[in-house]
Amino acid sequence: MRYPRNVAGRILLYVAILFSLIAMLFPIGWMLSTAFKPASEVFAFPPTWIPANPTFEAFRGAITGPLARFFLNSFIVAAGTTLLATFSGALAAYALSRFPFRGSQSLLLFFLASLAFPLPLLMISMYMMFAQLRLLNSFWALIIGHTVITLPIVVWLLKSFFDTLPREVEEAAYIDGAGPFHTLIRIVFPMSRPGLAASSIFIFVTSWNEFMFGLTFTSSNELRPLPAGISLVFLQEFQYRWPEMMAVATIATIPILALFLFFQRQFIQGLTVGAVKG
Repeated sequence: MRYPRNVAGRILLYVAILFSLIAMLFPIGWMLSTAFKPASEVFAFPPTWIPANPTFEAFRGAITGPLARFFLNSFIVAAGTTLLATFSGALAAYALSRFPFRGSQSLLLFFLASLAFPLPLLMISMYMMFAQLRLLNSFWALIIGHTVITLPIVVWLLKSFFDTLPREVEEAAYIDGAGPFHTLIRIVFPMSRPGLAASSIFIFVTSWNEFMFGLTFTSSNELRPLPAGISLVFLQEFQYRWPEMMAVATIATIPILALFLFFQRQFIQGLTVGAVKG
């Protein structure tokens, strides 16, 4: 990034960064404020940032409800999607990186173009397919659906990362008698930890936050993930339970923040290295 040298340009840059930071933090601050407000303060006018009578009642109501079940469902789906999409995406990306063929670039462009497909269009076709396979109202429907929407960007990211790895190490493994799959598992994957970490975090966050598939492909609270469960339990026809919903949303952000903080070095390194080439 090139920084302006004159004072006025720097001031404008800092002001733009400040406004962007405020715009990103405003929803988080409002979520936290609403989570600690009693119901009487939520609709008070003028609205207040700091609750006059802070309470943990919303958190107690959220925890005693079906939150634990929704939380577990989301974790199962997100973890399953992360394993399936990362492994299958790594295989595809490695094949495109090391064994190019006529039309491989067109295939990569197709992966990129598939990101522009409208989600409802994919959802209708997948719903019909899952109905024929009797996978509706199951974790597999969500895992496969989330894999479909995350796989293109994972292939792009990992293919760019594999392109930066030295081929000499793999060639030495071939000389020692290792096959392509053995080389991929024992040599390439350990060298690709930053790229795999970045892809895994992206997949997990996307699956954790996905709403439409969870609402459409499941019909019982025993299988609903967290976003769909929140909408059905806390957004009722004549009553919006905003404090409880914001409390659940606050709790739901904790695993994502913990995941990113724990793997932030690998995540940033994976994104930057993968963006250099490809």
